[in-house]
Amino acid sequence: MLDAPGPWGTGPFKLVQGYSSIKNVQSVIRKTPYSSTWFTIEEERSPLVVLEANEQYWNKKKRPRLKNVIFRNDLTVEQALDLCMNREGEVDIVSKITPEMAQLVRGSRYAKLVNDGGNRIIAGTFNRYLDDIDFNNRKLRLAINLAVNRNELINQAFYGYAEPLSALTPSWAFDYPEGLKPIDYHPSLARQLLKEAQWPNDRALRIAAPKKLGKVVNLLASQLKEALKIDVSVKLILPNEELRWKRVVAEKRLVPNWDILIADPYALFYEGTPAYFHRELLGADGALRAGPILPEFEQLFKEMGSEIDKNELLEKAEDVDRYVYDEALALFLFAPHALYAVNKHVDFKPYRTSLELLDTEVNEHHWSRP
Repeated sequence: MLDAPGPWGTGPFKLVQGYSSIKNVQSVIRKTPYSSTWFTIEEERSPLVVLEANEQYWNKKKRPRLKNVIFRNDLTVEQALDLCMNREGEVDIVSKITPEMAQLVRGSRYAKLVNDGGNRIIAGTFNRYLDDIDFNNRKLRLAINLAVNRNELINQAFYGYAEPLSALTPSWAFDYPEGLKPIDYHPSLARQLLKEAQWPNDRALRIAAPKKLGKVVNLLASQLKEALKIDVSVKLILPNEELRWKRVVAEKRLVPNWDILIADPYALFYEGTPAYFHRELLGADGALRAGPILPEFEQLFKEMGSEIDKNELLEKAEDVDRYVYDEALALFLFAPHALYAVNKHVDFKPYRTSLELLDTEVNEHHWSRP
C-alpha cells in the first residue's frame, strides 16, 4: 500500500504523487492455535503514482539509477503494451504480460522481451476431505501426477514460458533440491496405480480453477482423460465467485465439491521457499490446504522454520520439498516465467519476488536523454 509520502518498500525511492491501496477481508483458518489469511477484494490506485530517487537512502553504494519513476494506472495492459511496442516516450516497461503478448513483443521495433524466473507456481491441491475418494492414498496422488505431460502443457498453454515443477520449489530457487527431477509422463503406470487405488469406474475426476487458468486446466483435463481413461469435468470459477470459493477452502468448515483445485500461489523470496508454496497448499495454516493436518509435513516444516543458520535453513527447506515429492502430496505442474515488455534502451534488471527498479537504468539513446 502506498497512500502517504515515502520512502516505501526497499527505500531507494519515495512517493511524491498519487496513491496505491488495497482492501482485504480476513478468513479464520483455525481458532486454536489461531491462524488466518487475508484476501484482497479491492485495489484502488490513482491514475499516476510518481516516485523519485531517495537521496538519503542508507546504502550509498546502491543508489537508484533513475531520477523518477511513473506508474501509469490509467491504461489497460493491452493499451500499455501497444504504446511500449509502437511508440517511444509513453511506456517503457509493461509487467505481467501474457505468453500470447510475449509473442508479439518479439517483433516490435521499440520493445524487447525480458524473460525471468517468476514468483509463482501453478499446482493442484487434492481434496483429502472426501468420503467417496481417498486422496490420502499416495498411489492415487501419484497416478494423477504420472498422467500429466508437463512439457506439452507448458508448450501449448504457455508457449514454453515456464519450467516444469519437480515438487513445489521452482528450479531457480536457492533451496531447490539438487538432482530432483519432474515426475515422468507414464500413462500405463498411472492407470495401473489408479486401479490399485480403487477409483470407481463411473466416477468423473472433478477439477476446479479460477477462470484465468482456464486454458491450462482444459488442456490438463484432456491429458488426464486420455491417460487415465476416465471422465474429467472442469469447473472454472468466475472472478465474482473467487472470494467465496477461497473462503470455503481457507475456513475448512465445508467439504469442497471438487477433487483437485488448481491454484497459483506466489512467494516473496527464494530461500525458505516452503514458507510460501508448501505451507499454503499443505500446512496447518495454509489457505489452500484441503484435508486434515499432515503431522510428518508439520514436523519437517517446523524444523525448517526454527533454523537460524542460512545453510541449514536451505537444507531443511530441501528436506520439505523432497518429502512432498516422495509422497506426491500435490499435483505438480509448472512455474511460469515472469514476462516484461521493455523499451530497447532500458536496461531492466527484474527482481524475482516483486517489481523493483533499483538496478534499472537507461542508456544514452533513451528518449529521456537530451
